[in-house]
Amino acid sequence: MDICPDPEGWGPISQSIYNFTPCFLDSAVKLVLAVGLLILVPRDVKALNRSQVVFSPFDVWFYVRIGFILLTALAELIYTAQIAVSLLDFRLWASITYLTSLGATLYVTYTEQFRARVTSGIVLYFWLFSVLLAATKVFGQVQRRVYDTYTNVFFLSVFILVFNIAEFLLSSLLPKPSSQYELLTSELDDSPEAHANIFSRITFSYMTKLMKVGYENYLTEDDLPNLPASSRTDVTQQVFDVAWQSEKTKPKPSLTLALVKSFGSSYLIAILFKLSGDVLAFTQPRLLRNLIVFVNSYNTENQQPISAGVIVAIGMFSCSFLQTVFQQQYMQRAFGTAMTIKSSLTSTLYRKAMVLSIDGRAQKSTADIVNLMAVDVQRLQEITQSGQGLWSGPFQIILCLYNLHALVGNSMWAGVLVTLLTMILNAHIARRQRALQKVQMKVKDKRTRLTGEILVSIKSIKLYAWEESFIRKLNEIRNNQELANLRTKGVLSAVSNFVGSCAPFFVSCSTFAFFVWTSNKPLSTDLVFPALTLFNLLSNPLTGIPQVITQFIEATVSANRLREFLITSEIQDDAVKRLDAASEKNEQVVSVSKGTFFWDQAGRLPPALKNIKFTVNNTQLACIVGRVGSGKSSLLQAILGDLFKASGSVTVRGHIAYCSQVPWIMNATVKDNILFGKKFQADFYEKTIKACALLEDFVALPDGDETIVGEKGISLSGGQKARLSLARAVYARADVYVLDDPLSAVDQHVGRHIIDNVLGPKGLLSSKTKIMATNAIPVLSVADSITMLRGGEIVETGLYTDIINKSQSEIYKLIKEYGSEQHNEEEAVVDIQGQSFSENKTTHPLATGDGEDEEEEEEEILESNFGISLRRASTASFKKPALIDDMPTRRSRQVKEHSEKGQVKMSVYKEYIKAANIYVVVLFIILMFCSNSMSVGGNVWLKHWSEVNTEYGGNPDTAKYLGTYLFFGVAAALLSLIYTLVLWIFCTIEAARKLHDMMLRRVIRAPMSFFDTTPIGRIINRFTADVNRVDENLARVFTNFFTNTFKVLFAIIVISSANPIIILFAIPMTVLYVYFQKFYLRTSRELKRLESVSRSPIYAHFQESLNGVSTVRAYSQIRRFNKTNEYHIDFNNKAYYPSMIARRWLAVRLEVIGSFIIFLTALLSVIAISIGSLSSGLVGLTMSYAFQITSSLSAIVRLTVEVEISTVSVERILEYCKIPTEAKEIIESNRPSLDWPTEGAVEFHDYSTRYRAGLDLVLKGINLRIKPKEKIGIVGRTGAGKSSLTLALFRLIEPVGGYIAIDKLNTSRIGLKDLRQGLSIIPQDSQAFEGTVRDNLDPGSKYTDDEIWHALELSHLKAHIKSMDGGLYSLVQDGGSNFSVGQRQLLSLARALLTPSRILVLDEATAAVDVETDQIIQQTIRNEFKDRTILTIAHRLNTIIDSDKIVVLAAGRIVEFDTPDNLLQNSSSLFYSLCKQGGLVE
Repeated sequence: MDICPDPEGWGPISQSIYNFTPCFLDSAVKLVLAVGLLILVPRDVKALNRSQVVFSPFDVWFYVRIGFILLTALAELIYTAQIAVSLLDFRLWASITYLTSLGATLYVTYTEQFRARVTSGIVLYFWLFSVLLAATKVFGQVQRRVYDTYTNVFFLSVFILVFNIAEFLLSSLLPKPSSQYELLTSELDDSPEAHANIFSRITFSYMTKLMKVGYENYLTEDDLPNLPASSRTDVTQQVFDVAWQSEKTKPKPSLTLALVKSFGSSYLIAILFKLSGDVLAFTQPRLLRNLIVFVNSYNTENQQPISAGVIVAIGMFSCSFLQTVFQQQYMQRAFGTAMTIKSSLTSTLYRKAMVLSIDGRAQKSTADIVNLMAVDVQRLQEITQSGQGLWSGPFQIILCLYNLHALVGNSMWAGVLVTLLTMILNAHIARRQRALQKVQMKVKDKRTRLTGEILVSIKSIKLYAWEESFIRKLNEIRNNQELANLRTKGVLSAVSNFVGSCAPFFVSCSTFAFFVWTSNKPLSTDLVFPALTLFNLLSNPLTGIPQVITQFIEATVSANRLREFLITSEIQDDAVKRLDAASEKNEQVVSVSKGTFFWDQAGRLPPALKNIKFTVNNTQLACIVGRVGSGKSSLLQAILGDLFKASGSVTVRGHIAYCSQVPWIMNATVKDNILFGKKFQADFYEKTIKACALLEDFVALPDGDETIVGEKGISLSGGQKARLSLARAVYARADVYVLDDPLSAVDQHVGRHIIDNVLGPKGLLSSKTKIMATNAIPVLSVADSITMLRGGEIVETGLYTDIINKSQSEIYKLIKEYGSEQHNEEEAVVDIQGQSFSENKTTHPLATGDGEDEEEEEEEILESNFGISLRRASTASFKKPALIDDMPTRRSRQVKEHSEKGQVKMSVYKEYIKAANIYVVVLFIILMFCSNSMSVGGNVWLKHWSEVNTEYGGNPDTAKYLGTYLFFGVAAALLSLIYTLVLWIFCTIEAARKLHDMMLRRVIRAPMSFFDTTPIGRIINRFTADVNRVDENLARVFTNFFTNTFKVLFAIIVISSANPIIILFAIPMTVLYVYFQKFYLRTSRELKRLESVSRSPIYAHFQESLNGVSTVRAYSQIRRFNKTNEYHIDFNNKAYYPSMIARRWLAVRLEVIGSFIIFLTALLSVIAISIGSLSSGLVGLTMSYAFQITSSLSAIVRLTVEVEISTVSVERILEYCKIPTEAKEIIESNRPSLDWPTEGAVEFHDYSTRYRAGLDLVLKGINLRIKPKEKIGIVGRTGAGKSSLTLALFRLIEPVGGYIAIDKLNTSRIGLKDLRQGLSIIPQDSQAFEGTVRDNLDPGSKYTDDEIWHALELSHLKAHIKSMDGGLYSLVQDGGSNFSVGQRQLLSLARALLTPSRILVLDEATAAVDVETDQIIQQTIRNEFKDRTILTIAHRLNTIIDSDKIVVLAAGRIVEFDTPDNLLQNSSSLFYSLCKQGGLVE
């Protein structure tokens, strides 16, 4: 007794009052608190000493905090002197240790002022526990009335409590002022989480600032806080990559294991929080039993004191509050880990896609890869968020059964049996769901792939009037496969939910039945309501486990799909040996020795190239020629390393620049496309654009070189794209230039200009090594070597000077037969703009400025580059991509993705309900209401039954009570099954079908200006992420929302009916609830919208990169593109992460309100019992509903936002359902005859047009009369308006003045389908679709196989198609990748041959084929289309020289229109000058 002289002893529980003994508080608790601090604080001190000095100013609050610590120490010292009676008194040594700990806190507080922005978490916990210790002591002293006997001790205890509270509040709530030094550092760019103390993190108070901003104003991109450093994509991707590379060394790598290794540690912390929260959840039923025992004691002589009930109420509040803290910390870490998994996988998918082999790309189309990102990665994110249910569910069931056993003994085994049967049934349902999910993902892939193809090829689809064919094809997949499978999934989901909702009831029913039949004890209120609370808790895992299993199944399928993609074959690392740049002139720069190359690694396909021996020396121009499909592009791909090398070697010295045959243009400004990540150097930039004949284009473009060119450069002409791609290569100043027929899309005179100023001996690239696959004969005259390919083999190669002297050479014959266009420098001088002047310097209409000045300028530029080795362009530092156009006055700017502001409009909900059928929706709500009513009725009946049993001390009329209880439960479960089936089958599926169909039709019928200004990735986002949310999320969200709403509604009714006085407290709580709800809704809504909008750039950049992957790889720009992708992901996460934290912020606050409701309900029950106005049954019933309110309140607000979020997807779909469309397809009142046009006469009447509003006219005042069967050649400089003329004819662009008449019928007055079906075209951009050859030629199945074979024969494709496996039914890969560009143009020719139109438009129809094939095709056209009116746009002037008339366009106007003979007789005509430049006239 010497070490603690207090008469109550050590306790720890006092025998006289409901509190701890003084000795226990003043010695044991105080000692543990002090020692804990002293053990942990050195870690903080060490961290502080290592941290950067911040020098926070010494403000007044700093001195106040120091003062309170000193005052606490002084008061503690005096208090110890008052209570300690000897040196052996344990309280003395405990106080000395505590004073030492106060000294440690003083040191840490002082040091933090110099080295930390955040107060130590250990110190804050110390002050919190000190407050609790002091408060408990003061409360105990009040209970013992110490203030009467030991006044000094009491007041010292009060002072210590006040000082502790003041220190705790100042330390936790007051932020430290920033120093001037700190303002200069980058720390202010950190996440607000980095500067939040431990309690701010627990309550998520660091989000309050953003919540206030969102409440007062609409949030914008600039308001979003930065991500925590550990959550940035570059960090998470690197962590995952290390684990995945390790896994890839195994025979069967596991994606799941790699993710666990990468992010398992943070997830483990989440597991610990979840475990603690679950244990606390099952503590409440025990406290409830204590409360009911307390209530029942008032029916006996041994009444418990009121303080016992109050302590139980406080215990319930504390338990609920701590459960909230643990649950929200778990959620924050689980969702944070899920986000890092999503970002790291998305980045990894992008990186993988950038190094896929051709074989790998053949297996996975662009749409497939986008689907992996949009859906499969999302599945893994979802299972990470909710996957804890896989162990937490069974753990909660075990806890529940353990507690049940403590209540009802062996009767709980009946419940165990029901639980096992439920789990077996769910396992069977899960297996079926897994099979359906696999099918669902395959069908979704198929739909996404077809959607992507439609969007990529929309121009061709419109030209051929194939819209309905493709809509039918897509709807077949969507409605008859995807939604049919989803309907079956919905039925299974409803059955699974039915089993889950039935299970808790049948468990309780079987347990109670077994108890009353086997036990002599009454089923009293102190057993029933704790058991009922346990059954309610049991409902969460039993209903949640099926959902988690479903998600797990979906995630497993997705993980396998992702794994398969990540182990897909990549380009060979050793395909090309890369060495330093050559320094000697005749040194070999490119060498292919005995090379055999395949398209696929397995060698299943025939070799692309065989026995290749090819060398190019430094500064040489090596040209590769051959017929269509001979392997020209394949040889270039082999040099780039894209093909699989089976044997031989490839060596390249120096950096590569590459021009693909189909120019790849980024969705950026013209200038950015040319710079392509290189530093801007004004003088060489100017030389580049002049040499590539772009200067005049810049003048014509609406914003010059700051003009934004859309995805794939769709606002540029074919020639402009080609020259822009060439300018990118020239500006790079690489060592080796790999050029895939860059002259095919440019006019002949522009081609001559590029040869002279870029490729030739006096061109900008004269000091560089150039390898060019070409069909252009003029360039061969400046080539150092020429190589001819046939069937993938080199048949001839040699120097140009040697070949010219070999009359038997095939290359010589090619040059001799087709190379009449020899350049004569004395006869025609090509200026730097691609303009031509004859000897007398006559200026033609394309010239701008004085000819003499321009000639001098040309000489100056050429002289400055002769013989000079260009220094390679420096790489620019990474610049964050502009997500918002920073030039609002830019006329060519892309339309920013629209984002609504504020609350989702009621009209959106009405539209969705209308699509889902309003009567069925009303039926769903009524059925749900009835189901919940039955559930409440069952609980009220149970309350009545238990009160009867308590009163009788036995279990009378068991069959009656049990039967009625069974009726209520079965009725509630059956009604839940019915309303779930109604929701899935008659609402969700129907609405999903209608919305997708409306959006699809509207998008396909949108004008081309929509596709010019909207990235395809943005549109695909609507057809993937948004459609997926409408398909699968909306039903779940709406069900959960209404379920929780009805739960709260009935809970409030039950609680207020038992304790009407609680309504007085409920009013301020409701006000607070509504305040938090509005506060949260406004911010969260905008965060979700920002997240949706910021998701589109990820898809757009992904799609764009995949389209130009060869170019990106060739320029060694993968790292820059990876960074851009990571920036887009991080920007999306910057909206997602605060949105997730905002949910936690709300949940903490609302669940604390719920905890107060539990406390008030219990406290009021205690007070009511003390005055004898409440039964134990009613207390049990109200408390069981009060426990449900806590989670349901926050769930309602969360689900309100989820409803809005999911409805935002409906809003976004409806937005696309309202985009403007083209003119009507058919105008019934003005339809032409079925055989229209019968003659083929075409007239332009003062016709003017522009591509879209705000841009300049591209055609101006066109007046043109074309007689039936006339053959018209259309020429003009690139960008003059040639292709615009054809687009106008098909009404892809509408007139702003004048009209076009065909056979004297104004085409603006008839339907587009009638117009386009009456015309035929071979477009400039040849398109092929995934499917069969037959589908590509005749998607509407209008023609017989014989007719199609005849068309293929005339287009010279019959032999190639017959050699393919399947003939007409051979598969065409994504985008026609297994056909060369030339072969795709021949497919377009075959389509034209099938269309019996009187008017044919040839828009560069043979630009990508060799000259021999071109001549054959031209002969076919003359023979097969001799009775048709033909409008031909051609760069090869010899193909239109025999036309009946020639139209010469310049700057959107017709400057010449006459017969070729008449135009050629006029030496001052523009046509004559073009022909002279092309070598067609002497």
